[in-house]
Amino acid sequence: MHKLFLLSALFLFSACDQTPPPTPILPLPTSHQIEWQKLETYAFVHFGLNTFNDLEWGYGNTPASTFNPTELDCEQWVRIIKAAGLKGVMLTAKHHDGFCLWPSQYTDYSVKNSPWKQGRGDLVKELSDACRKYGLKFGIYLSPWDRNHADYGRPAYVEYFHNQMQELLSNYGEIFEYWFDGANGGDGWYGGHSEKRNIDARTYYKYEEARRTIQKLQPQAVIFGGTCPDIRWIGNEEGWAGETNWSLYDEAAQKYPAELIHGMPKAKRWTPGECDVSIRPGWFYHAREDHQVKTLAHLVDLYYRSVGRNANFLLNFPVGLNGKIHPLDSARALEWRQTLAAELNQNLLKHAKAEAQNTRGNSRKYAPSHTTDGDWDTYWATDDSIHHNTLTLFFPQKQTFNRLLLQEYIPLGQRIIAFQIDYFQQGQWYPLETTDSMTTIGYKRIIRCQTTEAEKIRIHFTRSRGPLCINNVEAYLAPPLLTEPVISRQADNTILIQSGDPETRIYYTTDHSLPTPSSTLYDPAHPFKLNSKGTIKAIAYSPQNGQQSPLSCRQFDIPRNHFHLLNSRQLAGNDKTLLQELTKRSKLMFDGDAYTAFYLPAKAKQEIHIDLGKKYRLNGFTYTPDQRRWGGGVITHYEFYVEDQLVAAGEFSNIVHNPIEQQISFPPTNGQRIRFVARTISGGQKAGIGEFTVLTEE
Repeated sequence: MHKLFLLSALFLFSACDQTPPPTPILPLPTSHQIEWQKLETYAFVHFGLNTFNDLEWGYGNTPASTFNPTELDCEQWVRIIKAAGLKGVMLTAKHHDGFCLWPSQYTDYSVKNSPWKQGRGDLVKELSDACRKYGLKFGIYLSPWDRNHADYGRPAYVEYFHNQMQELLSNYGEIFEYWFDGANGGDGWYGGHSEKRNIDARTYYKYEEARRTIQKLQPQAVIFGGTCPDIRWIGNEEGWAGETNWSLYDEAAQKYPAELIHGMPKAKRWTPGECDVSIRPGWFYHAREDHQVKTLAHLVDLYYRSVGRNANFLLNFPVGLNGKIHPLDSARALEWRQTLAAELNQNLLKHAKAEAQNTRGNSRKYAPSHTTDGDWDTYWATDDSIHHNTLTLFFPQKQTFNRLLLQEYIPLGQRIIAFQIDYFQQGQWYPLETTDSMTTIGYKRIIRCQTTEAEKIRIHFTRSRGPLCINNVEAYLAPPLLTEPVISRQADNTILIQSGDPETRIYYTTDHSLPTPSSTLYDPAHPFKLNSKGTIKAIAYSPQNGQQSPLSCRQFDIPRNHFHLLNSRQLAGNDKTLLQELTKRSKLMFDGDAYTAFYLPAKAKQEIHIDLGKKYRLNGFTYTPDQRRWGGGVITHYEFYVEDQLVAAGEFSNIVHNPIEQQISFPPTNGQRIRFVARTISGGQKAGIGEFTVLTEE
């Protein structure tokens, strides 16, 4: 009876609480923008004629008959994407080449004129049906640029473009996001006319009319691109947002490119950022990139630099020639999700006690306890005049943590400009150790910090655009990310050993023994040099749980800091400027970084002559092509000479599709001067060399 009386009293008190909510700070998100941001992560799929022609941007002149996947399985895509924890799928229904993945009634350049399913297939329908079956959202990418259409650049194409948009909006169920790409105009095939056509993208496509059509047919969809977007490109295709990231942005008021990355605190439009990135270097599948699937550590880092910085994360899967997501991509995506689930597993502040210096009207309706109650729609707020305040959260018992998650109640606007975090340990407050800046929060901010033991934490909100509205604070202890260390040797013979987790310790050996936690500790602040031939083995070790990573082993031959390009003058001819450039850039072959490359001049003889600095007993060499996304000049056939004696010649098998380091052996030969000849080059007239070295006999 006594308990019933208390409950009734609390209900009446709550019902009588007429404290108004904080004044909204404009601009505000729409309900659709809020629901979109709550998705946090979703997938892109790039698949089409480019896949079958090994291109990123098709020219528009490839026959539709080229499109012929043998095992296309949209349900396989969706099962993998869902297992990876992604909430939706965006499909490139038409890329810049103009080829349509649905049987559009307005063009013959589509799947209806391909061998796939005898021209009766509709990939857009298959994927949208698969998304509905597995409970994922479905979105559409329709490139405004069309390098195939005869009328591109003329009014007739705009009508065609809008007709196709109507087809996609009307026939494939609910769409959560609609994408207009920013690449517009240039060289193309244009109905058989190989020419350049430029347009004014802001006016030509009639984006305002397109927006009205989307809002009429798919009112819940958010729009990316065009002249009146709901969400914005983050300014890079690398998957990260700025540490300061406002959801406020207005393209018409933009002055600097960095405003895409950071937003614009004084903008009048709510336009949150979307971070797009491919799981491989390219957006479409290329077999040569099978060894370049992003590492687990890289993908985990991108999550914290996108979702953890008030943006959404759009992860692309380049579907393979057979019509399925490649096993390497699938395995990495699932590993990524499992890692994130482990890192953000148990909220250490769930139902924690919370106190604040100020609560709006002293009302329970806006009490600090709402920051830990797990309800997104309740929040702690301060009085209108209070734009800086302190929130203190008490762990139920002493806890160790290394992640802090904060959220603002964005239906009332984005407010926080700056904050600071302290932790309480053994009777004293200390500033939290982190390299993350503490500026904006928005929908979600995740701070990664040093593993810290504390009894309570204190968040000082030091600057804000209005009274505070914080609806969630969480803390986690992420286990160490024990990925295999990456070992490299720089141009000056400095050895770099990098781990996926900055808090792990790296132990290494140089005597061929297996490293253990009793071996030499690697100090990244004071790396060592390997000035001779040698082998380095390393492990990452976690003092947190005593576990260690798989072993990493790297063999290095003779140092290359004395290697010298002998034929610079022959390559440069009479061009003195080119001679200086070649002398400087030739060092890129020996700098330990295959993402920097040396290219021979196109009109010169495609070979390099190198002085090794002294005579060695040679028995092989290694060649690595340029590893960059647009790297070309891959040497497929070679000759190798030692002191003008031919010691090896042949083909680098499958190097175009798998451009990894190539190692060639030959009978031991004494020499100081070598010659490497590119007999055949793929991807250009200039030979490209990412890394090059010789192998010597023990």
